[in-house]
Amino acid sequence: MPQNDGMEITDEQAKKLCSALEFELWLDSAEPRILSLPAESLRKRAHQAEKLIELWGGRTSDEKERAFGKVGSARRRATTGYITARQKAEMFEEVERRFAARLQVVLANPDAPLRDTIKYKKETGKLNKSAPDDDDPVGRRVWV
Repeated sequence: MPQNDGMEITDEQAKKLCSALEFELWLDSAEPRILSLPAESLRKRAHQAEKLIELWGGRTSDEKERAFGKVGSARRRATTGYITARQKAEMFEEVERRFAARLQVVLANPDAPLRDTIKYKKETGKLNKSAPDDDDPVGRRVWV
């Protein structure tokens, strides 16, 4: 996979490139959100990022093959698809690296408190994200 050549992807660029769920994964991989995730959540999100790397990495080669032999506007459309797929693959490589690095920190010091104060949760809008309540027989989780 080609590297990003030192170009940082901003939240605005990521939002334009991604679906809503992909963008949430992007946001979860950055501070302050990543600091509140326990080890199991970090593993899960790293695995999601790996799946997206495979998906967009595969589409990169598909789009490149589609562009071969085309001319004019058809080639521009195919090239645009290739560039977008490549950017997303690189973006999710960065996301996976962030989750893996944070997971190493969490596993190195499992007793360190996570950033789960009420103030932090209110600031990030994660106040409702918690384990199922004991009085909730269905065991629903609220995804924020």
